[in-house]
Amino acid sequence: MKSMNASELSALDIEKVLLLDIRSHEEFKNSGIKGSVNVPFDEISTGLSMLPKDKPVYVMCRTGDLSEEVSEILEDRGYDVYNIEGGYAAYIVSLAGAKL
Repeated sequence: MKSMNASELSALDIEKVLLLDIRSHEEFKNSGIKGSVNVPFDEISTGLSMLPKDKPVYVMCRTGDLSEEVSEILEDRGYDVYNIEGGYAAYIVSLAGAKL
């Protein structure tokens, strides 16, 4: 399975990839990344049919653990998928570090 560091997330062209946020609807509403798609982990079995296969899919959760699991499922189904290592928590840390 492919993965990427959360600090590289801001370099993605959101028009050319699908950023899949599997955190809860509430977490996504409060802190979702613009252009990302929210399919919470507990809805993933029904939400997979909505995901296009013509773009790479970057999967993010809160800490990177559940997104790794979902990435494996998507990879098994033929998606070009990347797990965001460390999830949203690592992304926020990388943003804070970039401002120093």
